[in-house]
Order: sequence, then structure tokens, then C-alpha cells
Amino acid sequence: MDTRQLRFESMRDLYQTQRDRRDAIRSSVATPVAAFAFSIFDLSTLATHYDVDNLGSVPGILIAAIAICSVATLLYAALLIISVERNFIYIDPPDLEGMVDAEASIRRSTEASDEDETADQMQDLLAGSYDIIYRRYFAANEQAARDRTLGLRLILCALAAIAVAFLILPFQGGGS
Repeated sequence: MDTRQLRFESMRDLYQTQRDRRDAIRSSVATPVAAFAFSIFDLSTLATHYDVDNLGSVPGILIAAIAICSVATLLYAALLIISVERNFIYIDPPDLEGMVDAEASIRRSTEASDEDETADQMQDLLAGSYDIIYRRYFAANEQAARDRTLGLRLILCALAAIAVAFLILPFQGGGS
């Protein structure tokens, strides 16, 4: 295998790996979305059991503060999860029409009918396309993975805070 062929196959494999990674990240967003939905249910249950008349008590203030912080955290997490989907890129190598146009351009520029040289230049063109797309996918996938992970962590923090609020809930009328 010559270096040109090796470069082409390497770039194509890297491109495909990042494309598959994009799809894996996209499908893994379901976990934070499910945790988000569960958090909203927990907050609504907490709100149902919260006694507004005891807002002046220390437990009442703590529960309200935790709920407000949880809502803010969940909103930020939701923005992160939405940005994961919005920032995915969808780029493909040149289609058949683009390849035919590129081949015609190569043939005109070299003014030769050497099939091997034309094929080599076409392969270089595709390898370059794969390289450019790979780099864009890689950067977008890295950001998507970071946003998804941070979003999930924030949702889990909000869930933990809501659990603490539920532990405080029985004491909300206890001290003024």
C-alpha cells in the first residue's frame, strides 16, 4: 500500500469514527433528558407538599432556597442539553456531482489524460475532504460531549438538592 492510499484510508476512517461518535453522543442525550424529566416531577411533588405559610421558618427558607437553586440549575442544564443538539454539524464529503466536477477540473488543469495521475489527485481531494470534515466533527463532538456531561452533572446535583429538601420538608413547620 502506498502512502497516498494509506493517507486516504486513514482520513476516511477518522472521519467515520467521528461521525459515529456524533451519533453516539446524540443518542446518549436521552439519559440527561430522562433525569431532567424526573427532576421536574420531583420539584412539582415538593411544591405540592410545601407549606407557604411556613416560609418564615428556617426549614421553610431552606426548602425555598434549595428549590430556587434547583430550578436555576435545571434551566442551565436544559440550555446545555439543547445546545448539544443545536450545535451538531452535518457535513459530508463531496457528492457524486462534486466529484465529477472536480475530476473535470483536474483533467483540464493537467491537460493530460493520464488516468493514474487523475485518480491520484482525486484520491488526494477526497483525503483532504475527509481531513477537513474530521477536524470539524472532532471539535463539535468534543464540545457536545462536554456540554452533555456538564448538563447531566448539573441535573444530578439538582436531584441531590431536591432530595435534601425532601428530608427537610417534615420540619418546615417546626421552628419559627
